[in-house]
Amino acid sequence: MISAHATHAGLVRKNNEDFIRTDDNLGIYLLADGIGGHNAGEVASALAVETVYSILRSNIEHTGFDGYFELMVHAMQTAHWEINTKALTNSSFSKMGTTLVVAVLRDKVAYIAHAGDSRCYLFQQDPQPLTASSFMPQSEINGYGNKLRQLTNDHTVGFQRLASGLSIEQIPKKNFHTLTQSIGCGNPPHPDFKTFEFKKGDLLLLCSDGLTDMLTDIEIESILARRGTCLDTLAEKLIDAANAHGGRDNVSVVLVASH
Repeated sequence: MISAHATHAGLVRKNNEDFIRTDDNLGIYLLADGIGGHNAGEVASALAVETVYSILRSNIEHTGFDGYFELMVHAMQTAHWEINTKALTNSSFSKMGTTLVVAVLRDKVAYIAHAGDSRCYLFQQDPQPLTASSFMPQSEINGYGNKLRQLTNDHTVGFQRLASGLSIEQIPKKNFHTLTQSIGCGNPPHPDFKTFEFKKGDLLLLCSDGLTDMLTDIEIESILARRGTCLDTLAEKLIDAANAHGGRDNVSVVLVASH
């Protein structure tokens, strides 16, 4: 695997509460977004990523493919309790938390787990129907056959209400930023898990909502379609585009390509 990543505080916030970790050798990629409005979100996102990465790094090569889900959930729930424990040490850390999206890519298969509203997308130049063991792609919402496919569903009140049948016009915008799952806040997370074939030429995108709040999927797709561009440049172009549209939040991206 080859990857690139980029992160920026945006044009409004002083601190960057996003955190990224990538490991091309092991095929492990993590992105977290410290929850806005909570104390020390940057501490929570870093602690979550480093805790999960440490557990995956130590165990992934000794775990069978059918054990990846259990391992990833264990790592994310361990991070949840690590953040809870850290919060007890300092009143300024009270109620801190984070989103987290984790990708493990092994032997041409991608394994995705997430909690919160940080997302994972798959970009394909010539998209084919995904072969998935545990999910249907969100193409029914985004339009089947798109080059860019959202693989994760946001853990927000807004998405829950949308899935229940309400129209988007009936749902207050703030509901789409009210999390129903996170790492560190409230009850332990129950991450969603998805797996699919990751073929040569495919591109995986992990991102915080600082990207998806500023850019539509069509705009993201148009940037990723410039596949003659190196991954580092593509990552920077996504960041620049989010800031050009207002940069109201921290924005982070991880791009992973099969080669």
